[in-house]
Amino acid sequence: MPDSRLRLPDLSHPHPYEHRRPRRPSHLPKRLTPPPARSEPPDLSLFLYAGVVLLVIVAILAIPYVIGYLFEVVL
Repeated sequence: MPDSRLRLPDLSHPHPYEHRRPRRPSHLPKRLTPPPARSEPPDLSLFLYAGVVLLVIVAILAIPYVIGYLFEVVL
């Protein structure tokens, strides 16, 4: 086997997790003002209503096919 320069971590025993405080990257200036306030999330209720309408349309279109399939299987 060729001599590998890749060093693998020691997996003979588990290492405990050590939390480190997040650090601001050194290339960014220090923030002197608080971050801007977050805007409210968008109102997605229109998509909910559209999904319900599409579900109703698909159900209405599928009912005759389901009834026909049941008659074919039973009779």
